[in-house]
Amino acid sequence: MTPKEKSVELMKKFFEPVRWKLGQEDVTQRAKECALITVDEILHSLEYNTWQNREILVYYEEVKQEIKKL
Repeated sequence: MTPKEKSVELMKKFFEPVRWKLGQEDVTQRAKECALITVDEILHSLEYNTWQNREILVYYEEVKQEIKKL
């Protein structure tokens, strides 16, 4: 899965719960914020063994950049 595909997948996972809670307005922005929080948590957990997780860290940094573009 490409970083762009992963970014869209993460946003979609948050879209329904956020819409249910907020209504239609601001759904995309809220889902984006939730997806970014998720990626930040993943990156934080991977930083403990940076040398072992280098490829995964790079992947999720790219996912984070793709989310910001959405």
